[in-house]
Amino acid sequence: MKLSQFITFLFLLITSIGFSQKTIKHSVASGESIYSIAKKYGVSESDIYELNPKSKGALLQLKTVLLIPNKKNKSKNNKEVEVLKSLPDFHIVESGESLYKISKKYNISIEKLKELNPDINPQALQIGDKIKITSSKEVSNVQTNQIKTKVEETIVLPAESELYIDELGNKVHKVNKGETLYRISKKYKVSVRDLEEMNPEIIANLPIGYEVIVVKGNIELENHQKEGIQANPRAVEDLSPENMSKAEFLIAKASEHIGTRYRGGGTTSAGFDCSGLMFSTFKHIDMTLPRSSSSMAVGAGFKIDRSQAQKGDLIFFTTNGRGSINHVGMITEINGDEIKFIHSSVQAGVIISSTEEPYYKKRFVQINRVLENQ
Repeated sequence: MKLSQFITFLFLLITSIGFSQKTIKHSVASGESIYSIAKKYGVSESDIYELNPKSKGALLQLKTVLLIPNKKNKSKNNKEVEVLKSLPDFHIVESGESLYKISKKYNISIEKLKELNPDINPQALQIGDKIKITSSKEVSNVQTNQIKTKVEETIVLPAESELYIDELGNKVHKVNKGETLYRISKKYKVSVRDLEEMNPEIIANLPIGYEVIVVKGNIELENHQKEGIQANPRAVEDLSPENMSKAEFLIAKASEHIGTRYRGGGTTSAGFDCSGLMFSTFKHIDMTLPRSSSSMAVGAGFKIDRSQAQKGDLIFFTTNGRGSINHVGMITEINGDEIKFIHSSVQAGVIISSTEEPYYKKRFVQINRVLENQ
């Protein structure tokens, strides 16, 4: 392969690498559509769909992170490659030329020319002498440096990972800033496909704090109580007027955070996880709940039959594909068989959802009465 062809190949390679990294992360706000986002960044809708194929035809969720082409970003590295591409392999000395004039013509230092032409005598240049201007080694070095720079500029190294073993013996990784499913697969030497099989509800844009099983455990639970599920529901009376008033107050307090993002371990308006929202909300009536959803299921109030559900009750789900409780919300409304509840979801943050939604309908586990009548 000729040097000029080699340079052209490197130019195309590095340009493609640079282009793939020149993106902006946009978090979807209330009322936004793909059309309005495209207009905001001066790109086409097809540009956005190309980088976010799963968003095409899907309902655009609040706080979904989209990759947007950054059309204003100009790569200095690409300009350097363009300069190299424009240089000839050699220069033929003409009448009146000196090494100084040649260095100025090609914007190359005299020292560099001497390095490329060790046998040259700067004081005795002859017409027709062949002066080397570039070398394949030099181009290779530039390529290496450019790719290294691209990686350093675009990769955000995650903080030290948090790995723990859950109640089923699974090794679980908590997602850190900038981590993707691909990076996690490389970190633990597990294929992406295996991660998806172990985590059937996993999402594309992993938020900080999201829990990913990386090694499947083999502990069999003896009964539902070990899974955070109370065995037998208890018959109860309707909430007293005092507790109904407390329930309305709790719903109002939790609703103040609608739209707040999901944050693993979060208990403040900077971000909540599901149990963090409940923990923070019930603090307003001086009630301290256990800190995890599974602990709340066995340690906060008592299990009641679904038909007896009322506002202010806690509602529990299993969304991890393992059968154990790992999600909690608070009931806000009951319409016949439909139960609406406020919770902090991984994908949309604090929202109100319904048990009639297919996702939650098949993952419902139990309801706990926390506001007990005296």
